[in-house]
Amino acid sequence: MNEIVQIKNLRKVFCKGNICVANKINLSIKEGEIFTILGRSGSGKTTLLRMISGLETPDNGEIIIDNKVVFSEDTNVEPKNRKIAIVFQNYALLPHLTIASNITFGSDASKEDLEEILKKTKLKGQENKFPHELSGGQQQRVALARALINKAKILLLDEPLSNIDTELRTHLRAELKEMIKAFNITAIFITHDKEDAFYLSDRIAIIYGGDILQVGTSKEIYNNPIDLYCANFLGKITKIDENSYIRPESIKISPDGKIKGLIKNIIFYGSFYEITVLADEKHFILHSFDDTLEIGQKVNLSFENKILKF
Repeated sequence: MNEIVQIKNLRKVFCKGNICVANKINLSIKEGEIFTILGRSGSGKTTLLRMISGLETPDNGEIIIDNKVVFSEDTNVEPKNRKIAIVFQNYALLPHLTIASNITFGSDASKEDLEEILKKTKLKGQENKFPHELSGGQQQRVALARALINKAKILLLDEPLSNIDTELRTHLRAELKEMIKAFNITAIFITHDKEDAFYLSDRIAIIYGGDILQVGTSKEIYNNPIDLYCANFLGKITKIDENSYIRPESIKISPDGKIKGLIKNIIFYGSFYEITVLADEKHFILHSFDDTLEIGQKVNLSFENKILKF
């Protein structure tokens, strides 16, 4: 795949408090992929998205979009000329306008363009309704349609799934991925939620303190985290010794296990139990499907050969 976005040595420092939100960031994003920037609040992910879009000016570095330099020491292309579209967190739909008017607002799209986008986003027949008459999923599709009607090359998504209840979130997440893939567009998605990132992404970049710590597929960064921060951020781990850690799914309760322990806590999560076992003065967290286990029960533990070392 061609690299449609290249970010080179991008840096941004906010004068207030001298906070570095982008510290010589280097990224390459492939055409047609869903690329997620994953990080906690304050990690710099929103500022990075705003710099890509042109809504925030970097201090230095270079941004290249579709083989065109849009930011450098002597270049700063306006947002409207960067071949990008943005879907905001709250969708930013205009309540007094119909769906058709929301989609074409600020656009010079033709009637044919509108008809095509309505069909692709499964909104045909809804064009004369108002936003409050639509479901959450339909509102999300309107926001996507408005972003894509001008045939942008890159779609930027600013935490569109935050502040949504769990049941609706699962549905919207699936629909969002389906729509993005249907349009065959490159998408840059920012989130603090690793479950959203794992579900949606072709690749993920973990950002912390303005630095990109690791880039890879969800499987790559989960199974082979580059450091202790990434390992902890992506899932629970237990420290075995000074430099070795293990994830819950790599610990098994087995009669042949060589590590003797005592069950201290059991939490039922619907599809599995999370078990805390005290062994060798450490609390090991593991997953089990065994509903006969009890707090206070003595067990033997064994480890799979998936030890993380830092």
